[in-house]
Amino acid sequence: MHNTASDLPQAPAATPTTQVALRYLNELKEQAELADPLKIAAFADAVMEALVTGGRIHLAGNGGSASTAAHMACDWQAACARAGLTGTSVVNLADGPATLTALANDIAYQEVFARQLELAARPGDLLVLLSVGGNSPNLVRAAETARGIGVPVAALLSGHGVLGHLCDLRVDLGDGDYGLAEDLHLAVNHVVVRALCGGLPRRVMSNRSMHGDGSVLQAVGHG
Repeated sequence: MHNTASDLPQAPAATPTTQVALRYLNELKEQAELADPLKIAAFADAVMEALVTGGRIHLAGNGGSASTAAHMACDWQAACARAGLTGTSVVNLADGPATLTALANDIAYQEVFARQLELAARPGDLLVLLSVGGNSPNLVRAAETARGIGVPVAALLSGHGVLGHLCDLRVDLGDGDYGLAEDLHLAVNHVVVRALCGGLPRRVMSNRSMHGDGSVLQAVGHG
């Protein structure tokens, strides 16, 4: 029996959403290619130097960038453990809702990160800020406070806001597009993780030697 053309699987028809997806992925690729690898490497080196020398990393961002900061804190702390770095500390300043809301209610929202830095930051630490617009008052105050304490400021940005003038190190990504910038900020996170783990990627594979059904996943390499 011979299949006719109508019997063969047909490729799904392109939809307007398909075009949105293709355009977004193309723009993400274009912006990734425009990223400066030397600046990204300098950012990763600053993070690693602080961690290796016993400094604390303080992360801060608003909205989606706050969740990216939480992702970074999780990944960097875990990477340090895999790399055998002990006594490291990576803190997302937006992770404590009780502290955050108390400071916002009792003092001012623009002070929610700065007041935490006043209490916990020390020379040898590093403040990492994440922002697309670069003008958030609470991040500006955090940068000003860190500089007053003697803590350097590294930032992943996109626009040319006030923060750009308060940073010791900045990486601009995404050309002001929120989605592209936030995706690329997270990509820099994974560059740092790889650097901490000797440049090796994290991969998963079936661990059939432990479970016959291959249900357990393990990381391949140091990452």
